[in-house]
Amino acid sequence: TLGLVSSSFFGHPSKTLRVIGVTGTKGKTSVAFIIKEIIEKYGFKCGVIGTSGIFYSDTHIKTNNTTPDPFTLQKAMRDAVDAGVQYMVIEVSSQAMKQSRVFGTRFMANIFTNLSPDHIGPLEHENFEEYRKWKKNILLLAKKTILNKDDENYEFMIDGLKNPHVSVGRSEADFVITNESEDGFDLNGKHIATNLHGSYNRMNLALALATLNEIGFSFDKLAGLAGDLKIPGRMEVLNYNGRKVVIDYAHNKLSIESLLAEIKSWNPNRILIAVGSVGGRTYERRHEIPEAANKYADEIYITSDNPDFEDPEKILGEMAKHSTIKTHTIADRKTAVETMLADSKPGDVIVIAGKGDEDFQLVRGEKIPYSDRGTVEEYIKTHK
Repeated sequence: TLGLVSSSFFGHPSKTLRVIGVTGTKGKTSVAFIIKEIIEKYGFKCGVIGTSGIFYSDTHIKTNNTTPDPFTLQKAMRDAVDAGVQYMVIEVSSQAMKQSRVFGTRFMANIFTNLSPDHIGPLEHENFEEYRKWKKNILLLAKKTILNKDDENYEFMIDGLKNPHVSVGRSEADFVITNESEDGFDLNGKHIATNLHGSYNRMNLALALATLNEIGFSFDKLAGLAGDLKIPGRMEVLNYNGRKVVIDYAHNKLSIESLLAEIKSWNPNRILIAVGSVGGRTYERRHEIPEAANKYADEIYITSDNPDFEDPEKILGEMAKHSTIKTHTIADRKTAVETMLADSKPGDVIVIAGKGDEDFQLVRGEKIPYSDRGTVEEYIKTHK
């Protein structure tokens, strides 16, 4: 009811905006910002509402959830319309669907990136089947759906899906990815140059391009606009004395594995990773994250990541039990990152995962200012 009332109160802004929804376990923010950048290069105004906050024109508003509450969501869209914005990309979480946060919003297209077990716990979803159900329900809201056919849940997602849908994949799809390299790939035979690293980002970019083509943008023109893209807090690379420092939002098994597999392909001397897990929920990450790191990393620095009301040392201890590589447990995240940088050697890749562009630590209900990027930049400045 709140969604419908809020939409009416603010004059049904999603009837004016062309709204694109993005859902999936990982890749939502990347796809959203790829679409935003390409649309703006095309000459239109586009906003994003998601994990990193609300963005449109020169406005950036921080939010507490990936998908805001209905009133905040509808107000943000109304303000965007009033600012002359024509397109809006909304990251839609499974919890947002479960809590009806996007009711009253009209979607012209929805994108499915991928699915793996996550957000399962007392305060989130009871099990994977419930999580998967709410993800699928998001796809029913749009006039058209664009899906990652390579994901193992693709058939489940399209089963009973009556609205038109389009697939993106590496074979037998409506949009086929071929000839992949670090510099780009071909999509339906058209070469797409890109600065984005990793096979998962090539899929994210392909999903974005397919969606834009499906809603009316020229495919030939789109292909020339993907060469220089920046996604905040996603695969940000800084160089330091012969080392690469990678800052990324990866915070669950699938995203950690994908990130580290990509970095492993760079043939580094060693991979060092600092990572933690949130307090009070998604307890399965406490074994899945170190298990993912075990596959590719040489050392892990287990540290805090929004412990909230839980004892950070307890979280660290639970994670450490599942690590089989050289393990350090340092509760203070700034100290952990600085220690890892100090321990590193030329040729190493230093990975700081879990927070991306977040600028706080959630401790006992309070947001304490903290930035991974700021910590690294300060360290580099004083250790040239």
